[in-house]
Amino acid sequence: MQLSDAIRKAKHVYICGNGGSAANAIHLANDLISCGIKAHALTADVATLTAIANDFGYEHIFSRQIDVLGEPGDLLIALSGSGNSPNIIKALVAASKIGMDTFSVVGDFGKSAAPALSISCVSTGTSMQDAENLQLDVGHRAMLAIKKAAA
Repeated sequence: MQLSDAIRKAKHVYICGNGGSAANAIHLANDLISCGIKAHALTADVATLTAIANDFGYEHIFSRQIDVLGEPGDLLIALSGSGNSPNIIKALVAASKIGMDTFSVVGDFGKSAAPALSISCVSTGTSMQDAENLQLDVGHRAMLAIKKAAA
């Protein structure tokens, strides 16, 4: 399945990431909303992130949101420079248990675990910046495909 098709058919699209990938998650969620997609960046609400980190541990900041908000037919897009962040892996596992579709855009530094848990696009670059550039490129291409299909 193509990412643009998964986004179009999803009831809600949730996007998560850490650091630069967190910023990319917010950017892509905003782009998808402009296309009429019910998109949510799990990184956008600092109060929620810090409450979950305090109460459950940082590794649960995304999976806890997925457990509460996610439903079958939703889509999780996980962005990670390494693909091995514990909070990203836990989010992908939580989404799969609910019956959500999952897609990840990751780097392959140290052999990413995310592709084993999701349909993935893996950066062949040699830096974190290459992985983060790929995240935006993949997201923007999906958005263009959605706009083209709607025209």
